[in-house]
Amino acid sequence: MAEEEHRAFKPRPRHLYPVILSLAVTGLLGYPISNQTVPQAQVTPFQGDTLSSAGLNAVIFVIALGASATAMLLMVRRGRMKFIRSLIKAAVLIVSFAVAFWYASSIFFLIPNSPSDPLATIILLGVSLGTAVAIALTIFGRARKYQLIGVTLIGALTGIFLGYSIGPLTALVLIGALVIYDVVAVFRGPVGALAKTIEEGDLPGAVFTYGDLTIGMGDMVFYSLVATTALVYFGGVLSFFGAAIGILAGTFLGFKALSKYEMFPGLPFSLLLGVAGMLLASYL
Repeated sequence: MAEEEHRAFKPRPRHLYPVILSLAVTGLLGYPISNQTVPQAQVTPFQGDTLSSAGLNAVIFVIALGASATAMLLMVRRGRMKFIRSLIKAAVLIVSFAVAFWYASSIFFLIPNSPSDPLATIILLGVSLGTAVAIALTIFGRARKYQLIGVTLIGALTGIFLGYSIGPLTALVLIGALVIYDVVAVFRGPVGALAKTIEEGDLPGAVFTYGDLTIGMGDMVFYSLVATTALVYFGGVLSFFGAAIGILAGTFLGFKALSKYEMFPGLPFSLLLGVAGMLLASYL
């Protein structure tokens, strides 16, 4: 979700830089494993990539998002900001470590004659822990100018992890559910209420500010999810670029709408046009 006072915000091409950087990192990190058989993580409660399991997994995912946003809103209204910041820091560290470990293990899996245990485990744990700490320091450190680096890296790694693990049909159903959820949550739900309650910089790790624009961390993850799904399941590099162009076009349309409203959901235009670009490129 992107939001800013509509009287002050004027969309410019430079506002797309975070999304461009996120997509570039997604492509660079995702390409080495896109055509390889590496271990997939079980991240959904219902296994398989059928329409029924995809629908159930999407419903559970959206309910979890809504519940977490509602819980955060209630804690903010009760003045528990310090507790929320601690939870967000812990979540960023845990997620960063988990996705870094998965990605490093995937790359390790592809390296011929890679070291065996216990050296392999020590290397993987060291790389993953170092990555998690680096991401946390850039996001939560005092040097705000480096925040975008950490946001980009965790968003890309998480999106690659999800895109590679959940399967193409589940990804498409989840994307559709996210579009609906984002519209409802911003205009009628906890996300919009939370955006009106907090001030800029109150919740680093959940949202980040680039210039005069505030973007939700989840937006970066889901952009990367679409791009990874295109790269892995829908034709490779050409589909990736089709999805990237669609995401950027949709993001800018969202920014144009944001200039007329106090807040506007960041996912609908971006995800729908990203999927359209992906499918068109795959068909061609």
